[in-house]
Amino acid sequence: MGQVNLYKIDGNKKNDFLDKLNEKFELIGEQDYNSLNNEEDVYTVSTYINVPEERKAPEWQWILDEYDYEIEGTVASPRAVLVIKGVDATYAVTYGLAYFVVDKYCDIDFAFDFARRITFKQIKTTTLTSPNAQRNKMINVYLNYNDLSFDSGESYAKIKAKMKIEDGFTLHGEMVEIGHSIKTQLSDNSVDCILRFIEYVETVKRKDELHKIPVFSKVKDENSIRELDERLLEKLEENIECINISELDIIGVTEIFNSNDTSFTLKHERKHKNIHELTKENILKFVDENNLNIKNNFLNIKVVSNKNGEPVCTDIMKRLVDFTDDEKRCLLLKGEWYSFNDDYVKYLQDSIAELDVVYDSQFDFSNKKLSEYVERKYQEEKDCVEYIGLTSQEVKGKIKNKYYAERVFNNVLSEQFGFENHDRDSDEIGAGKIELMDLYKDGTMYAVKIGNSSAKLSYVVEQSISSTRMYKHHLLPDMPKVDKIAVWVVLKRHTHLPEVNGKPDLSSLKMVMLKNRLDAWKKEVRILGYTPVVYLNYWEA
Repeated sequence: MGQVNLYKIDGNKKNDFLDKLNEKFELIGEQDYNSLNNEEDVYTVSTYINVPEERKAPEWQWILDEYDYEIEGTVASPRAVLVIKGVDATYAVTYGLAYFVVDKYCDIDFAFDFARRITFKQIKTTTLTSPNAQRNKMINVYLNYNDLSFDSGESYAKIKAKMKIEDGFTLHGEMVEIGHSIKTQLSDNSVDCILRFIEYVETVKRKDELHKIPVFSKVKDENSIRELDERLLEKLEENIECINISELDIIGVTEIFNSNDTSFTLKHERKHKNIHELTKENILKFVDENNLNIKNNFLNIKVVSNKNGEPVCTDIMKRLVDFTDDEKRCLLLKGEWYSFNDDYVKYLQDSIAELDVVYDSQFDFSNKKLSEYVERKYQEEKDCVEYIGLTSQEVKGKIKNKYYAERVFNNVLSEQFGFENHDRDSDEIGAGKIELMDLYKDGTMYAVKIGNSSAKLSYVVEQSISSTRMYKHHLLPDMPKVDKIAVWVVLKRHTHLPEVNGKPDLSSLKMVMLKNRLDAWKKEVRILGYTPVVYLNYWEA
């Protein structure tokens, strides 16, 4: 049997794809084949190969040098791409590591469109993407399982499964892998067999859907893409923490971990830097060392991925970062913009609707209340020894910095409403410190955050998850009894959220990132054995 890894090339990227092949590969032959379904249609099949020069020394060459040992005749793995041009579409079949080159030009909907229309006999593994969650990619392994299983906030990146095939069907085997490409075993190694498989796939894709599979829908409007790019650059300039760099990527149907036997080279014009981990910290260091402007240069920094010391692909930074635009409900993934499809949005909305949301107007706050509190503290503390020699304006500035919004909110709830204030209380955990909670009352542990965007508010969700784990595993001494875990979100906005069944409708928030985080937080808190609650209040200007 012969293995096939089949891509469909995005029509808008076809010319760029062929240009890249002609640049990096050598065309060794081209033949025409008649279509098996329609004799008037012709496929043009072109074969490209790339045989790298002698392989570079491995990163662990120093071990060999200790013994003056040389590896002779070692060359890098050859690669090949079979390009099949049909009447309406262009396909590519990859061999060796050629999928690194082809993947960025593929039609990413092709394989999952096929998967929605086939019957699965046994699911082996799935890879799920959960944007903005702590575990943003998860590989699941199953035994004796045949359903596509997913939770709210999750989208499929890969499926490996056995599919049901009809008696007497011999074109390909039961096992299929679905990602950006379709990978399976064909009955024999031949171009005719590959062409029959392409026509079979296209026939299946004309059938009715059997499964709902949440994936992301590609944004195709050029004006929308330009607007999204501009919005991303503005956010990047404000705070690089708005992006995420995943440890795991799916290239075709292959899981690529950004650590195992992998190193990277960052490049911009004539500047370069070798790094072992692709992290925001390492990238920022490269930016700072070379005085690069984040807004103008960041997304165009080139990243060379080296596998076992051999460069296997080069990407720009834009293709390697994840970013969610809350207002536009779009996600940047592998350099492309996607909107959340209806299946994805519905599952997320239903999950958020399950949350217990508490609103009590007496806890609403405002800039006026903050100013009054800071003025009171100024009158109480202005004569303290630490302020001797300072002008009244300097003292006011220091006290204002000392009593920032969240600290004042927590103080007021402690002073007026009987909450225990643990804000700024830190506990030693291993080599670091953690602030377990901001407030406590009647068996509920509260994490508080004030803001008007996902980027600012999502932090409190991560803080709550970390604190809950610490509490669950008894890593902190003398802790009070906790039954409920609460995230207390204080929204800076004039208008209140609409209410459903007497409680604020969180799903109406245009904050996809925050809702994804709350969705993951809800599940984890429940798994740890506690009841999740969201407290919601408003901060008026």
